[in-house]
Amino acid sequence: MMRALSGFILAGLMVTGLSACASKAQDLPLMPNTPMPEKFVAQDILDKLSSVNDAGVAGVRWWEGFNDRTLNQLVQTSIDNNFRIASAAARVREARALLALSEAGDSLLVELDAEASGQKTDRNNGGLTNNNRDERRALLGLGFTVPIDLAGRVDQQTRVAAASLMARQAELRSQIIATSTTVAQEYLRLRGNQKQLAMLRDSVDLQEKTLGIVQARFESGLSPELDVRRAETSVESLRANIAPLQQALQDSRHRLATLAGQFPGAYEQLLKPEGDLPRYGLGIPGQVPFQVVQARPDVQVAQARFAQAAAEVGVAQADFYPTIELMGSIQIGSSAINSNPATGILIASLSALLNQVLYDGGARDSRLDAARARAESALADYEQVLRVVTQEVENSLTAIDSSSSRQLALGKAVVSSKRSFEQADALYQLGLVSFLDVVDAQRVYANAEQVLATEQTNYATLIAGLFRVLGTQS
Repeated sequence: MMRALSGFILAGLMVTGLSACASKAQDLPLMPNTPMPEKFVAQDILDKLSSVNDAGVAGVRWWEGFNDRTLNQLVQTSIDNNFRIASAAARVREARALLALSEAGDSLLVELDAEASGQKTDRNNGGLTNNNRDERRALLGLGFTVPIDLAGRVDQQTRVAAASLMARQAELRSQIIATSTTVAQEYLRLRGNQKQLAMLRDSVDLQEKTLGIVQARFESGLSPELDVRRAETSVESLRANIAPLQQALQDSRHRLATLAGQFPGAYEQLLKPEGDLPRYGLGIPGQVPFQVVQARPDVQVAQARFAQAAAEVGVAQADFYPTIELMGSIQIGSSAINSNPATGILIASLSALLNQVLYDGGARDSRLDAARARAESALADYEQVLRVVTQEVENSLTAIDSSSSRQLALGKAVVSSKRSFEQADALYQLGLVSFLDVVDAQRVYANAEQVLATEQTNYATLIAGLFRVLGTQS
């Protein structure tokens, strides 16, 4: 047994020498500490949004800032029942199980096998088949194999599994944020379209009244037929815009049902009745680029992907090291010697098996080069994500500010166009202006109302989208 142990120690020294010759075993640099800007270019816009209301600042359930029960119900139902979220959650459980499997392999794996052997008796002969009837022997054999992970291959594989789990968890967060944002934006568009549809119908009713006045004047000989045809054209042109809005509303109801894990039609009764476009009533959390980067799940995914790729480089590096297995056996039995009573014996052996690939045609070099290239690609992806994240926040803030300014101007345009239409209508009835002036003023007024409603809806959806780009977790 001491001779076997000496062989094992010698094999270990051989492993150490061979390991030192593994020229490809190089560590990748750690994730760089990329300096982030101290503040956004549009930081003043974000600061203004964070203090615009005294009612408080939005928290985790940011959509509640719209103070709309139906919206709250839709978002929560979608988070609970959305199948993309369920799929992402299942991938998290899979990654967690694979990590547990990898950690189980990180401990020493001992393979045992047992064999009982003995000599058959000849019952007919009433004794043993052996010529030496006085010698009785029965042995129980127990063998074991213990792999020794000198190169840390198993540890690197565990790091790969852990990084994969981190990525899956971040992807789940990303899917939850994307779903809650999409539901909120779709609901806001639905309410905005309902508002536009109501205004459009009011405009059609108004122009139908005007058409009635023109027809009465025509029948009295006070207006030409041309005015009647222009009035009819104006009415039907407005009426033609109703169908696309109705289709958009139906599409929104279908999409919201699908996001909530339902089939289209599930929300017809809930969402068909008209509702007001909710306005956001809380402040937006004021953050700087570094805080946003820490919160964004896509940044966390990129970090985890790099960590996974770096660990895979370590696995490829481990292929350059030899592998060793510690093998042993123990036999326990009894034997009768010189007619003495049977005595117990213990026979043990220990040996080591060394495996080293001397030539592989460059396969290990190629695998390592490929792994390092994947890690470099993951690192570049991470750097790009940092810049895309800050760009998205900047663009979102400037879009919100632009929409706010646009609403102020459009509001003034609505007031002005309404007064213009009222004056033109009064002057026409007095015969002081042509009907063309009335139609034009009415068209401008209706269009101004529609554009303002569209921009109000756009502003609400931009606010919801800002929570996504800030990485606000639901």
